[in-house]
Amino acid sequence: MAESLLNQRVDAIRRLARRGASVALAKVVAKTRPEDIAGAIEHLPPSEQRVVFGRIRDDRVAADVLTRIAPDTFEHLLPDVPVDRLVAFFLHMEADDQTDLIELLPEETRTVVLQHIRGEEREQVEELLGYAPDTAGGIMSPLAFRLDEGTTCRDAIAAVQEASDHELVYYVYVEDEDKRLAGVTSLRNLLTHPPSTRLADIMTTDTIWVTASTDQEEVARIAHRYDLLAVPVVDDQRHLLGIVTVDDVIDVIREEAAEDMLLMAGVGEESAEATPGRLEAVRRRMPWLLLTLVGGLIISEIIQAFDGTLSTDLVLAGFIPIVMGMEGNVGIQSATLTVRSIATGRLDRGLGAALGREAVYGFLMGVVFAVMIGIYCLIRYERIEVALSVSVAVVCGMTSAALVGTAVPLSMRRLGVDPAVATGPFVTTAMDGLGLTIYLGIASVLMAWAG
Repeated sequence: MAESLLNQRVDAIRRLARRGASVALAKVVAKTRPEDIAGAIEHLPPSEQRVVFGRIRDDRVAADVLTRIAPDTFEHLLPDVPVDRLVAFFLHMEADDQTDLIELLPEETRTVVLQHIRGEEREQVEELLGYAPDTAGGIMSPLAFRLDEGTTCRDAIAAVQEASDHELVYYVYVEDEDKRLAGVTSLRNLLTHPPSTRLADIMTTDTIWVTASTDQEEVARIAHRYDLLAVPVVDDQRHLLGIVTVDDVIDVIREEAAEDMLLMAGVGEESAEATPGRLEAVRRRMPWLLLTLVGGLIISEIIQAFDGTLSTDLVLAGFIPIVMGMEGNVGIQSATLTVRSIATGRLDRGLGAALGREAVYGFLMGVVFAVMIGIYCLIRYERIEVALSVSVAVVCGMTSAALVGTAVPLSMRRLGVDPAVATGPFVTTAMDGLGLTIYLGIASVLMAWAG
């Protein structure tokens, strides 16, 4: 029932925004949670996004909405927000959220906003701005609940009750006398041990932590692997700098998944929600299309090189789409599975083991389909040389496609390139050229032998 009411409100916001019913829209927005307002805004064109956001009267709600929308949506809303009200929004945000949005502001607006942020918070924001946005330092919150190792459970519980921001108290981080991270304990431990128990006696010393320079994707993998609600971030001396919370981890997972999907489609950082200029959108897509064009020209040259074989027996030309399609699909499957294993951290074995496994899979699938195609050729054309040419080409091609589809993303990872690129036009074009060369080369040899 609650979910149905929620959907009705979100739909009402969209409908009223399109109709321009400002009064009714303001009433619905006032009854809707910030998360749902942000969700409704994301599904509207920029002009209507500004209409909905303009109906939010509570600065705290507006600030919450801004922290939940995509960067491009924030940039659409920015021109209609006066600087003084923007400053008011930022005063209701946590330091990490302030940092994320300040990075999107024009230089002059950024300076004005920073001047109005309170002293301690301003120092935190400026410190966070010094980290790369895709690292643990760039996404962490500097508010980590920390206590000395000599603190008792009684005093720790009292400190939790007095904490100014309870929502960030996921764990109690325990520091030694040199203010280095010594261990961590859960809130449950505080309640289940005698009040006089010291934190040093109940903390876990095998603490999982990351440094400020750790890539955000690696932070997300660590949080997922160890089921953590927050990951502590430390400096080189193991002093606690802050924490990456589970909501930030979820954002990272969504961002990385969206980025990989776009890379697999060969459109770079362009998104369906973004509205770049026409020339900019074309520019982003052109490189991969150019690669496809170059690959197509190379394939045409390969066909020309085997012109003698094809002109001697045109039946072979009819199997080119089949061979290229089968090998291309195997290559994409292997590349996609390898990229997935890399992204989830499950590719524990080395390059040789991964190549060997996929080669076996490719060979077995090739044998199955080679038998099927070979039987078809014998029945349809009654020519053993054609059946052998296509069958052998399918086995060799699918095996090599599995190898290439596995090797390319692994090699890209070692070179520091996003492996997701390997599942897009790059590997598809490479598979087409390789598959065609294998097929026509084998066909030439076998046809010459038969002749």
